[in-house]
Amino acid sequence: MAAKTCLAKKGFAFNKGFTLLELLIAISLMGIMTGVLLAVINARGIQQKTRDSQRIADIAKMRTALELYFSDHRSYPTMSSWVAIASLTGLSPDYINALPTDPKATGAVCSSNEWRGYGYRSNGAAYVLATNMELASSASVLCPIAGWCDCGFPASGIKYFVSAE
Repeated sequence: MAAKTCLAKKGFAFNKGFTLLELLIAISLMGIMTGVLLAVINARGIQQKTRDSQRIADIAKMRTALELYFSDHRSYPTMSSWVAIASLTGLSPDYINALPTDPKATGAVCSSNEWRGYGYRSNGAAYVLATNMELASSASVLCPIAGWCDCGFPASGIKYFVSAE
């Protein structure tokens, strides 16, 4: 301690901090590490998995709403062809607060070349809910009711189907 006070008396100042060179090296290293980390994390894959998880949760909510509707009416809302879940207005607000919407897709549910959003089909006694997933690991490509799930699906599409419990 005596050495510091002796030097301070002679006009030497002790700066507590980093030099410009030390700061540049530290910032460069952090930039390199951030770049490597972002390449490893795969942000796009995480976003796809998040959207697929949301789709599964939305389909589960719709399934619950349909079962509640069935317990009151002894049948499911009848739709002989595929319709968007948004057209099931009789479920909201009594059986579900709000009808879910796909986190990414918009437009027609079933067309000759593409499947988008959430779809519903029912004969009153049974139903199928469907959506397109982004990741194959989230898919359930087997249609629960034979012949109901043909809708001009694109060959590359990854489907997710559920039916009555």
